[in-house]
Amino acid sequence: MSSMRSTLLIMLSLPAMACANHPDIAGKASVLLDDETLVLDTGDDGQRFVKTGERWSTACNTKDGGLSMILDRARDGDPPLKTIALLVSKVRDNGEPSPNVIAELKYQRYAGFCDVVATVGGDPHEVEFSAADCELQRVLDGHPALLVSASFHVKECENE
Repeated sequence: MSSMRSTLLIMLSLPAMACANHPDIAGKASVLLDDETLVLDTGDDGQRFVKTGERWSTACNTKDGGLSMILDRARDGDPPLKTIALLVSKVRDNGEPSPNVIAELKYQRYAGFCDVVATVGGDPHEVEFSAADCELQRVLDGHPALLVSASFHVKECENE
């Protein structure tokens, strides 16, 4: 479990240390936690694009052959769903899978092994990310939450 925690801590620090690329991201995520639905919405029901600035932090890249995106509501009061990270695949150095969906719910870190789909369009820098119906667990004690849906369109995703 401590290995999982250190991996999650490294992955959760990505918004701060991600590549210089700060793409435009539009989308919406919904998580069910203790009979309460928590939503992270970029605006206009997930249609408005946001980028790193005063209220948001965004990142997307194809580092090490795996697509990933991170959206963080950087300075927006106390949102119940603050951060979502979707990684198409994540494997530890020893070959074991690592959680590939990470969310911050009510100031607690949650992670899960989900089927994340990333579709690259005609422009290799535009990517659609989605995941749904996946159990997340609070890193601290395993308390469950359900990722109901997450769907994001990313422009200017960095390709390495």
